[in-house]
Amino acid sequence: SMAGDSETHLGDRGENTQVVRQPFLIGVSGGTASGKSSVCEKIMELLGQNKIDHHQRQVAILSQDSFYKVLTPEQKAKALKGQFNFDHPDAFDSELIIQTLRQILQGKTVQIPVYDFVTHSRKDEFVMVYPADVVLFEGILMFYSQEIRDLFQMKLFVDTDPDTRLSRRDEEVCRCHYSTRSR
Repeated sequence: SMAGDSETHLGDRGENTQVVRQPFLIGVSGGTASGKSSVCEKIMELLGQNKIDHHQRQVAILSQDSFYKVLTPEQKAKALKGQFNFDHPDAFDSELIIQTLRQILQGKTVQIPVYDFVTHSRKDEFVMVYPADVVLFEGILMFYSQEIRDLFQMKLFVDTDPDTRLSRRDEEVCRCHYSTRSR
């Protein structure tokens, strides 16, 4: 096979050798309302133009927001008063992010938790993400952890001036993040 081929052949304990697609993992980071989602949509649009195989999703998109930790009663009380920092690395379940990214890189179907911002806990349902050629993972602190950072083949940081971000943020009324910015 040619060098640069993105297929890995796994011999599965003597069973039929199956071809596993090695997805290209792209991390997209940037501040709140910086335009990460728009960048992801644009990438999806550009990549969606060359449909190779209709049976498989070409591009999958994941958000770090799905991986918030379930808050303790004390943390929930803080969140209600607007005193919980959702933009802190500890607010995210890094272990689960790493585990999920590794499974994606192995060409596995993964279950993504659904976070409820009203109750600050995970819902009972999951979102299934099937193997794709390109997987975009966006979030404000996507590159904070070196272990997570090293899993991406490409890293994009979206930088937008604060005024644009503030006006955009006002439009995002539906998202109830009461984070206070101490940075």
